[in-house]
Amino acid sequence: MLHSMIKKSSLRKNSEVVYSPLVKELEDSIRRGMLAPGEQIPPENLLAEQFGISRSSVRLGLNLLETRGIVVKRPGKGTFVRNTAEESMTGKKTIRTVGINIMPPEERENWYSSKIMAALLPLCRERNLRLSVIDAEHPDSFSREFADALMLLFYNGSCEKLLALQRAGFETILFNRIFSHEKIAYVSVNYRYESEKAVRFLHDLGHEKTGLIAVRPDTSPSTALRESGYLDAMGQETFDPELTCLVGFGASDDYYTEKIEDFLKRKRKNFSAFFIPNGSLAGPAFLACMRLGIRVPEELELLCFDDIAYLYPVYRIPFHYIRMPLAAMTADAVKYLAARMEDPSVPVLKRLYPVEIRERNEKAK
Repeated sequence: MLHSMIKKSSLRKNSEVVYSPLVKELEDSIRRGMLAPGEQIPPENLLAEQFGISRSSVRLGLNLLETRGIVVKRPGKGTFVRNTAEESMTGKKTIRTVGINIMPPEERENWYSSKIMAALLPLCRERNLRLSVIDAEHPDSFSREFADALMLLFYNGSCEKLLALQRAGFETILFNRIFSHEKIAYVSVNYRYESEKAVRFLHDLGHEKTGLIAVRPDTSPSTALRESGYLDAMGQETFDPELTCLVGFGASDDYYTEKIEDFLKRKRKNFSAFFIPNGSLAGPAFLACMRLGIRVPEELELLCFDDIAYLYPVYRIPFHYIRMPLAAMTADAVKYLAARMEDPSVPVLKRLYPVEIRERNEKAK
């Protein structure tokens, strides 16, 4: 069945990894039931020919599907769609699967997911855990067959939905989301407190007034908390229009660049430092400064509350940025989920992590 479907595929190589079309089509076929549990996947050489990629790339794609717990490899026989019912009947120990909701490649925060995945994959291999990628916006819309526990990188839902997932048998932990309910686990940065510290850091450098980019209306709780931390540090209850560049949510880089450039052109004399609460706004802010000929940091100090060190080779201007302990947070989350899947009486993990303020400039390595 898969052979004819693949031949009709219009998917081609793109700017992502070359085996992405293979992975997507196989995963979609399995989820839709076009490939049944226990059915054998076509051989690597056939897949390589049909998708126009090398056998090594096919192997990498199948390895990814195996890591997600969707297929299993049987030495000397081939690759098969995972059959959990058969595993249960034969008494074979089921490999635990962790579901993770990450943003698709085109989303702005994909870099954030990538950092977490880089830390997560070796940890899962060490603990014999598989990964299953689930819907970023609807983490409850998936089959019990594809996950035993959930690591939610993006969650804006209610406490009750999380408790319902737990009652359904899913161990869960939130990543950079804080809930006070005693049964909800999280690993997180205290965005409000750490943002206040970051703005005070600028004050300690001699900046009495710090400007801000504020996103309105904002659907991201983390950005709203960073803005609240800014207000705390500035001793304000509401945004000062002389210090605040208001922008819309989810717009294009061109839009942000134009808004920030216009604001700096009119209001820059009111402040000597600029607080950028979200990494997706950093590039537009840097470009606006370059267009206006603003010397950084001599005329304007910049601090972004995100790990944007990767932007330095592009813009080549000094800036301060925040480095979150994502690797440590990921390790603790995996350790917790693994322990809870074995023993549900393990205490609920609620842990906050400090951030590190870093400087990126010509002398930085």
